[in-house]
Amino acid sequence: MRTRHSTILLFKISLLLVILLLGGLVFSGCRAGMGAVPKGWSGGTIVDGTLLVGSMEGKLVAANTTDGSRLWAVSLETPESADGGGGFGCAPASTAVAIYGSPVVAEDLVYVGGYNGKIYAFAFDRDEPGFSRDEPRWVYPRQGNIGAPIVGGIIVSQGKLYFGSANGKVYALDAADGYKEWEFETGDKIWSTPAIDGDTLFIGSFDNKLYALNATDGSKKWEFETEGAIVSTPLAYNNTVYIGSFDRYLYAVDAADGSLRWKFMAENWFWAKPVVYNNIIYAGCLDGKVYALDADSGDKLIEFDLGSPVSSSPVLVDNSVIVATKGGVVYALDTGDNQQRQLVNLEEKVYAPLVASQGIVYIHSERDAVYAVDVRTGAIREFNIRL
Repeated sequence: MRTRHSTILLFKISLLLVILLLGGLVFSGCRAGMGAVPKGWSGGTIVDGTLLVGSMEGKLVAANTTDGSRLWAVSLETPESADGGGGFGCAPASTAVAIYGSPVVAEDLVYVGGYNGKIYAFAFDRDEPGFSRDEPRWVYPRQGNIGAPIVGGIIVSQGKLYFGSANGKVYALDAADGYKEWEFETGDKIWSTPAIDGDTLFIGSFDNKLYALNATDGSKKWEFETEGAIVSTPLAYNNTVYIGSFDRYLYAVDAADGSLRWKFMAENWFWAKPVVYNNIIYAGCLDGKVYALDADSGDKLIEFDLGSPVSSSPVLVDNSVIVATKGGVVYALDTGDNQQRQLVNLEEKVYAPLVASQGIVYIHSERDAVYAVDVRTGAIREFNIRL
């Protein structure tokens, strides 16, 4: 049985490894005398043939998925200094604002969160995808910032925008005008992207807890405590919430009351959001494996050894789970015969979550390149998202 001392030691080691894993986030911009901000690893969003992604130059970029050409790019503001509540303490002497969460489109707006502690809403014209305004429709907060970086992603549902911050708070904004509707405070910083199911919002925190909040007013329905920090995005499926933790467990929690249904232990922490297909949970882990687990019992059906940590959230394309390892190798895991097939080796680190559309998976690499990979043939082309 794990002792309290060993648990604390494991958590301290995990925090050290977090810093190493997030070298780009912590150190890339903090060279002596430079004072630049960190670089993000935004995933992409595809809407009506347009790929939207946050570049490492601090720009929200739109690209045509047909030919890969860039349609437009808009820079986020030069940040006022966030107070370092996320623990990163880089002095913002550059105009670039790191973007870690994937952009989100709802109605006629595209939303993105910045490491400078602000949420931006830009106009998005579906009938004229090359159209964009340089000025945002609105920014939250109007003045200053929320006092800490925004590392996790945002979601929009039923006219509200939800996100967490490194100040430990969960926010709900009116998606149309950006005014705050409510906030909820957890016990530590938040890097997790929220998930919503019905009228319940689920989000993890560095205080080791998964929270279920009333999406309307922010009141707490329940909390579930693990033995490690939670940075992964919850998966809500069939009245159950699946969440990974830095204590090396993947948990299945009853969505109604927060009771434990089962837990599965791996050899390292779970960072990526799991996916589900045919009642099987596919969970990528930093131990270099993807585990296929029975969604009801947690029994391991098979494991795929990919040989490199998986922090990028996978996607489903037809009957395959597409996974990118930290080392840049992209695999297709066949859910029918449980065979793994290498699609391509990018030879570049990948942290950003994957996104797919019409049999093509889009991968944002650490080099700030976006690759479009055909899942059937393995054909690859590079998108132009840089200036």
